[in-house]
Amino acid sequence: MWHRVKDLSAEQRTAIESLLGRALTEEEGLNIHPCRVLQDSPTGEERQRAFRQYIGHLDTLSARVKDVPEDELDRAIDEACDYVRHHPQ
Repeated sequence: MWHRVKDLSAEQRTAIESLLGRALTEEEGLNIHPCRVLQDSPTGEERQRAFRQYIGHLDTLSARVKDVPEDELDRAIDEACDYVRHHPQ
């Protein structure tokens, strides 16, 4: 959720500044993304299972582009990074 500081109500701005521990400037923007906080990281077999699942996911992703030339992948990554940097949401 993207917000410009200049568009915040006084109450919203005060609350956010309180959380950040500093004043905001009118030129700043905020990207607020709530997320679930894990209480404890997995251990033992649960951790190993999660890691295997993660590696499997990466293998699936890499298989999808196995026939794409490396320079084409690099260009696509550069284009995506450029888009994100210059097109804030």
